[in-house]
Amino acid sequence: MLNLSRSYIISVRYLSLIEIDSVYFMPKKPKRHTMRLIICFLFLMPSLCFAQPGWMDGYIVTNQRDTIYGKIYYAPPAHRSAKIAFKAEGEKEKVKYRPFTIRGYFVNDQYFVSRIYDIDASLTYGLGVFMRWVNYDKKGHVRIYEYWNTDGDAGYNETLLVRSQGNSYSINPLKFKRDASYFFRDYKELRSDILKGVYKRRDLQKIVERYNAWRRFDKWNEKYKEEG
Repeated sequence: MLNLSRSYIISVRYLSLIEIDSVYFMPKKPKRHTMRLIICFLFLMPSLCFAQPGWMDGYIVTNQRDTIYGKIYYAPPAHRSAKIAFKAEGEKEKVKYRPFTIRGYFVNDQYFVSRIYDIDASLTYGLGVFMRWVNYDKKGHVRIYEYWNTDGDAGYNETLLVRSQGNSYSINPLKFKRDASYFFRDYKELRSDILKGVYKRRDLQKIVERYNAWRRFDKWNEKYKEEG
């Protein structure tokens, strides 16, 4: 489980006042084991190798939806999910932000948003993290989010698929065909291609783009029939 201090615990009532999207989700705790951690680490290695920590140009989006440009310290994945250090343009002072103290931030051509992690529906509080919105530049029914998770002393990149109405699903790299084919089961042709191995784990963005295009076309067809 993500190692967070008590200061990360946020009231759900408060979250509703600074909602990032139209709805939030409550992801189930994924099953974790050693092989999964290894696979996730291998997928993450390229970004770890080429994205070196340091100050980079970027901006933050406040809870009032204001955009403030400056420098953001691009830290390792574990820190990027928990907090950021920011210097506004023309300012020398460094300010640290945790999830939900701002709506999100943009750095190194990546957009991170404040979202809820691992809520227990029986409780009145949840845990906030900065999640990388992978396909932020492409509008559609399904969004891809990633965040750094931990299991004991090991860390790995957790991938979530989130529908526009808030339903979320965790993708296990070891059982990609099973998880992806289930999530996209309403698009039978795409589901069939996933099961046949046409798409691999690395093709997740292509899968989502195809699905979102299908959803837009299907929605347009329904509207056309109603108006016709």
